[in-house]
Amino acid sequence: MIFVMRIRGIGCGWVILAALFPGFFASAQAIDNTTLNGKYFFRHVSLGTDDSGNLTDVRSLLGTLTFDGRGGYTFTGQQAQGTSGVTTQKGSGKYTITSGGFVTLDNPIRTGDTVNARYSPEAVLGSSTEATDHTYDLFVAIPAPTAATTNASLTGSYWTVTLEFPGGSAAQARNTIFNLASNGQGKLTDFSVMGHAANLSSGTPATQQVTGATYSMANDGSGTVTFGSAASLLSGSKSIYLSQDGNVILGGSTAAGSHDILIGVKAASNVSNATWNGLYWGAGLRFDTTTRTDYTGSAAAVGQGGITWSQRRTDSVSGAYDYTSAYTYSLKSDGSGTVLLTQAALGTGAKIFVGSTVNALDAGAYEIYFGAQMPAITGTGVYLSPVGVVNTASFAPAGTPISPGEFVSLYGSGLATSAQSATPPYPFTLDQVSVQINGHAAPVYYVSPTRLIVLVPYEAAGSTANIVAQNHGVNSNQVTVPLAPTSPGIFSVNQGGTGAGAILHADGSLVSTANPAKPGEIVEIFLTGMGAVDPPVSDGKASTGSPLNKATAPVSVWIADTPATNVPFSGLAPGFPGLYQINVQLPQQLSASGSLPLAIATPNAYHDQVDIATTQ
Repeated sequence: MIFVMRIRGIGCGWVILAALFPGFFASAQAIDNTTLNGKYFFRHVSLGTDDSGNLTDVRSLLGTLTFDGRGGYTFTGQQAQGTSGVTTQKGSGKYTITSGGFVTLDNPIRTGDTVNARYSPEAVLGSSTEATDHTYDLFVAIPAPTAATTNASLTGSYWTVTLEFPGGSAAQARNTIFNLASNGQGKLTDFSVMGHAANLSSGTPATQQVTGATYSMANDGSGTVTFGSAASLLSGSKSIYLSQDGNVILGGSTAAGSHDILIGVKAASNVSNATWNGLYWGAGLRFDTTTRTDYTGSAAAVGQGGITWSQRRTDSVSGAYDYTSAYTYSLKSDGSGTVLLTQAALGTGAKIFVGSTVNALDAGAYEIYFGAQMPAITGTGVYLSPVGVVNTASFAPAGTPISPGEFVSLYGSGLATSAQSATPPYPFTLDQVSVQINGHAAPVYYVSPTRLIVLVPYEAAGSTANIVAQNHGVNSNQVTVPLAPTSPGIFSVNQGGTGAGAILHADGSLVSTANPAKPGEIVEIFLTGMGAVDPPVSDGKASTGSPLNKATAPVSVWIADTPATNVPFSGLAPGFPGLYQINVQLPQQLSASGSLPLAIATPNAYHDQVDIATTQ
């Protein structure tokens, strides 16, 4: 039985993406190496581990970094390594930035590694996700002020997170979140800090008071803050920096053996869940009892209490892989709130956010993350958005790879003269619109002035995909996105990529809360992005079902925290090009009932955005 989706997007998928591209049809400055130019303040913390994940070589660097606008940078700063005191470090490196804001930066702490970073007007942020030397890090740089600063420049309140590894020791790991408010005259309002530490009650979350804290700002945007010694979660002095627009503070300690990072975002007011609406870049660093993880990626929030993350991750167990997941969030009027098991806060203008894992259900995890809104990137003529290439099922935001055989949506402007769709087998040209991916013609399913839906050719190979559209003989700009063997995205009933998955019972009826799946039952999951099949099919053509075209990539399925042990089929669904089907037998024992998360994993990707309705 085939679950036929209205892939054209008259559901909420198109509405979501259109709403998230700010100024989508207006002109904007192009992004290239010249975009990164001038002085930035930066903080970089890097955890070096052995093969077992034990901390063996922890380094941190704090200072100024100057981009030359031509692909080079220089830096000067204070570096700590292990338990030693800080030393002055100077150096240089190379960087590149794509039209979508994807930055590759020579790692300033570890020669030979590169930081997988992203550009926002608020910050450059990232992690060395492709490192193979068992290191995990977080890099943040903010534009330095161009006008002189004083104590009065640090005004208002900032939601602030910290992550610390005193002495480079896992046994001392800690992270916090708090509201830092200044009076503009060198004093901080007394505040409560929420956090936990590995050496305090086995990581149980706690709240402590900080009183009498002070700060001092120099005229170049740098400064110091002193928290005193009353709170063990947050104490001592730290160097801090203020961003050019005053929206971000960044810092860390320069004491011997200090390896920490402090990030604060200027607090917003009159916030509700609806306020968090936009596309963001994000990065984070996590250390828990079993795994060390860093990640760079993107997040899409649509103001409805849900946020979808797409991350390139590296962890000490699985190595590097692609990760997409949907989380719920809840915000208070002051911008603070929760995202799943993390404490989080949205900053002024909904431009920035921070998060810190402080939760009794995740007491062994020490993690912070930081996000900044993507810049508006649009153009004229036949134009493809560099951040508008997404999986047509999951709508996971920019940076998620595409894969051979996948249904992808391409957003932009001037892409076609009218809306038209095709029937199988899909043509390579529809209404004089065509698309090339790595030089191969892509089958075209749907065209409109602002969106195309095509199938990635099975011949597409490599780690990147270069995409060019043509409308009535006029070529678009070229967009480059990651390419991977698989990039699974499960279709959802609401056509937005989250919520109830497009899952059928064996009799062809839809799995729903009114008709839930039972333990031990075989259900059919419909998705795209499972990559190559055997025997292969021609681009744009459907599987006939005889023989079955099975996906060559192995797949695992989880229902909540319970793995499914029987997956009798994974491959193309007969009759519909680009539509894949996974038949899975639900575990005989589920940890709960009701609407449960359904996740799938391939050797290079993990996808966890939809739910399945179950009953005992």
